Amino acid sequence: MSAATATNCNLTAQCVNPVITATKSVFETMLGCTPVRSALSLKEGTTSCYDISAVIGITGKASGTIVVSLKLQTALQVLNRMLGIEATEINREVADAVGELTNMIAGSAKCHMEKLELSISIPNIVSGKNHEVHYPSNVQPICISYDSEIGPFAIEVGFSESR
Repeated sequence: MSAATATNCNLTAQCVNPVITATKSVFETMLGCTPVRSALSLKEGTTSCYDISAVIGITGKASGTIVVSLKLQTALQVLNRMLGIEATEINREVADAVGELTNMIAGSAKCHMEKLELSISIPNIVSGKNHEVHYPSNVQPICISYDSEIGPFAIEVGFSESR
């Protein structure tokens, strides 16, 4: 592992706890359920864990990416709990709800990392079985897996030093 990759791993590790705290808070407040962390691991490969992912880029004194990946049924429940709308497949409303959920998690996490002076992008939504999310080659993202009463989901966090 190069020195830059090791530094970025340390930076990513520092950013994980704010994301975990934000995830719990947003799920409890917006969805009325408490997520339970089931695993924490280094992300291997580029294939997403689930059917739909929202990807938010982060810039400032560090650059990074937060990805929220949900199983189809979890995403449908996010829409239902946030807006009271029923859906049976991924559509624009489901994508918007997943994007907004991800935006709230990233925004809340950002508040806990003030010293990095971060800005967050608008979420991009990617869906489909085995879709891929790529990180810069020197970033080793951490994957946090969760279970909840609305279904499983995962959050990936990867950061590097800004140049």
